[in-house]
Amino acid sequence: MQYVFEKTPGWPARAERVGDATLHSLKGIADFQGFIADIIRKFLSFSWLKRPAVMYVFIRQLYFTGIESLPWVLMMVALAGATAVYSVVPFARQLHDTSLIGTLVNALLVQEMTPLLISIFLLVRSGVAVVTEIGNMHVRGEDMLLRSMGISVFEYLFLPRLLAFAMSGLILTILFAAGSVWLGGLMLAWTDQMTFTRFLLDVRSGASLDGLLLLAAKAVIYPLLSCSMLLFQGCRARCNPNLIPVCTTRGVLWALMLIVCVDVLIAVLRSFL
Repeated sequence: MQYVFEKTPGWPARAERVGDATLHSLKGIADFQGFIADIIRKFLSFSWLKRPAVMYVFIRQLYFTGIESLPWVLMMVALAGATAVYSVVPFARQLHDTSLIGTLVNALLVQEMTPLLISIFLLVRSGVAVVTEIGNMHVRGEDMLLRSMGISVFEYLFLPRLLAFAMSGLILTILFAAGSVWLGGLMLAWTDQMTFTRFLLDVRSGASLDGLLLLAAKAVIYPLLSCSMLLFQGCRARCNPNLIPVCTTRGVLWALMLIVCVDVLIAVLRSFL
């Protein structure tokens, strides 16, 4: 009884910590949902189309996120994409069913691996820069200055970066998928595993409109979610510049977890449909 009496007072403190952590997490989720809702409202108003400053930020972010990433994506195509495609043919032959080549390429590489890989690449390549930039703006009070002038920060700071991430993700995903299939087919033809024309015909027979639409949806949704989380974390730096590295780390980790959770959710929903 003495042991139980000594241990009992610790439980209220633990329960209080668990409760505080739960409430803090729920508040963070609610704030993030409100953040997304505000951005969606600004996007649906379409007033940003008439703002030259918005388009300037969009073009600058698109150049930094998409155009300057092309050499890295081409390197990924040569090292990862083509190798993955090349490995499909021996695997299908081990299963004694070469008709699975097109299905495996489209299901594993095009629909699953490509959008995830490009989203993670954008998260590492441009996400850190975005959350650091927004965090520094917030620390210097630039967002408060815009609000005092009656300018929406969602329209001028957040929306163009989200649109640039979405367009960059779509373009780079399509480029990675097409380049991997093309270069992988050349590797197969060079090693006499399969003719290039036969490989392209197999890939074409395994492709479907639903698969291509799913690829396009993932290529847009994943960068949007990751960029939204990064922008949200950048705004939480408050007025302390020492919090910017912390918010950057949190933004990258939470964005990565968000992408993985949505990918799992899509896979579960597809299994029931």
